[in-house]
Amino acid sequence: MSDGYELRGRHWPGRRGGPAIIYLHGIQSHGGWYEWSASKLAQTGATVIMPDRRGSGMNEASRGDVPGADRWLRDIDELADWVRQSADVQRPALVGVSWGGKLAALWANERRGAASDILLIAPGLFPQVDLRLHKKLAVAWSFTGGGRRMFEIPLCAPALFTENVEGQAFIRDDKLKLTHVTGRFLLSSARLDRKLARAPACGLTTRCTLLLAGRDRIIRNAATEEWLQRACGVEPRVVQLEHASHTMEFEADPAAFEAVIGDWRDGLISVTRNE
Repeated sequence: MSDGYELRGRHWPGRRGGPAIIYLHGIQSHGGWYEWSASKLAQTGATVIMPDRRGSGMNEASRGDVPGADRWLRDIDELADWVRQSADVQRPALVGVSWGGKLAALWANERRGAASDILLIAPGLFPQVDLRLHKKLAVAWSFTGGGRRMFEIPLCAPALFTENVEGQAFIRDDKLKLTHVTGRFLLSSARLDRKLARAPACGLTTRCTLLLAGRDRIIRNAATEEWLQRACGVEPRVVQLEHASHTMEFEADPAAFEAVIGDWRDGLISVTRNE
């Protein structure tokens, strides 16, 4: 990246001039959790790039840390520039899952017209799970020492993500998952929240699909849909899979999830052709 950080991730090369997708993962996860859905998105010749967020997954440097909220947005700027050149596409589409959905929504809102389409999968705009008050005070106090103190992410139970036993085992045994972040990571994340809260009505001009899980234990679905309906200048498509848990990738039968993302993927082809 422009600041010298080496960002690792996963890449599905597609047909030049075809759709291109940047896929953003959640706070604890990394691209390895979503390889199946990314491969489905790439099936019809789309280019898919799935970076592990700096300090996450395969990126060991500055583990769980970020210089500031704007650095996350600049990382997407630079990834989008790379995708435009390598895939010969004017505007990439965005997929944001869980915490990555918050980042995707803000980037599309602040870089209006830069994304062709956006798919938010159980986006972490309004979490059910949060730090307790004494932890928040400890985070604030950590800035007397520069904000580098580490704090546990309050998502330690795999059952929060999925009811599928095999999926729970994958999460529990995953050596690359992020369990702790710095105080300045948490402050930067809170700044993303404040920016989204101040987003103007109808300011999000990118076409948007919102996919919610009916049995989600991590995010608040009603508040998420209400925000998106207010923020979108174009009526969003909202789909809720009633019996799915937060990480739909791990459903024992992912057919319904596959159908939604496949329909969204197929819609990108006509958008790309029109451009």
